[in-house]
Amino acid sequence: MAALGFVSRADAAEYGFSTYGLGSSAFGAGATPPPGTYVTTVIGYYSGETRATIDFGGQIFTAGAKAKFFQSALSGLYVPEATLFGGKVGIALTIPAGHVDITAGITGPGGATLTRQTDGWGLGDINGRIQLGWQSGTFAHLIYVQGVAPTGRYKVGFEPIVGLHRPGIDTGWSFTWEEPTSKFQFNGTFGFTFNFENDKTDYQSGHEFHFEWAVGKEVSQGLVLGIVGYNYRQLDGDSGSGARLGPYKGSVDAIGAGAVYTTIVGTTPLIFNLRHYEEFDPRNRMDGRMTIFTGTLKF
Repeated sequence: MAALGFVSRADAAEYGFSTYGLGSSAFGAGATPPPGTYVTTVIGYYSGETRATIDFGGQIFTAGAKAKFFQSALSGLYVPEATLFGGKVGIALTIPAGHVDITAGITGPGGATLTRQTDGWGLGDINGRIQLGWQSGTFAHLIYVQGVAPTGRYKVGFEPIVGLHRPGIDTGWSFTWEEPTSKFQFNGTFGFTFNFENDKTDYQSGHEFHFEWAVGKEVSQGLVLGIVGYNYRQLDGDSGSGARLGPYKGSVDAIGAGAVYTTIVGTTPLIFNLRHYEEFDPRNRMDGRMTIFTGTLKF
């Protein structure tokens, strides 16, 4: 089952952040589980530093800004018995919350750099998703559409925002294929994020492309180990009166290690995912590292 994501802290666009959670899709990306209700707990931690000037809430900060984000989320996925076009339907809702800690420098009078810091807890931006998946032998794939609502903690200025106040729609295609003899597994998700204007700042973030992948091998019953990664590209520049740095297009790549373990306790299926990503080759974004843990329970 594809992991249900939360807001990513790893991209360009306004605040240097994206509403799509990079790294939220890895092993089992293209699989839609059997009918039932699934609840997933997500815990993630990201830390990074900017190499470029950033616009944060209408204030321009110099390169070297540091950020630490702890996020948790509760996600529910419902798969009904009924099918559509021969595929299984999935309906999901994710409610995130988290803590942000940002330290950044601003150029003051006389050219001196003044350091500012902010931190705080809050609710994140809630997102809903609908997907339609098919399976043929050991190949599974799905299409999805998910929307983000600006429900999270937000205030214009240098504030500890957990939400971005930026509605968005992400749509894409995911696949999973396992070679039955060697038990090697290949997974990928191609997606596009269409952003709407932040009406608090008159900032229109550019649209985005993301590709996430995972390659692994089942080394023992229920345990898959492998490598994971993602590639992000902003397709067009930012605009609007609030885009003080101009188009500000961004990109980033990441690679890391991942594991997934599937077991049954009594009659209840459990799925655990652990992934770590190291980013590289950033452009107009933070350069950092991220760890994600998810646990899924079927009811």
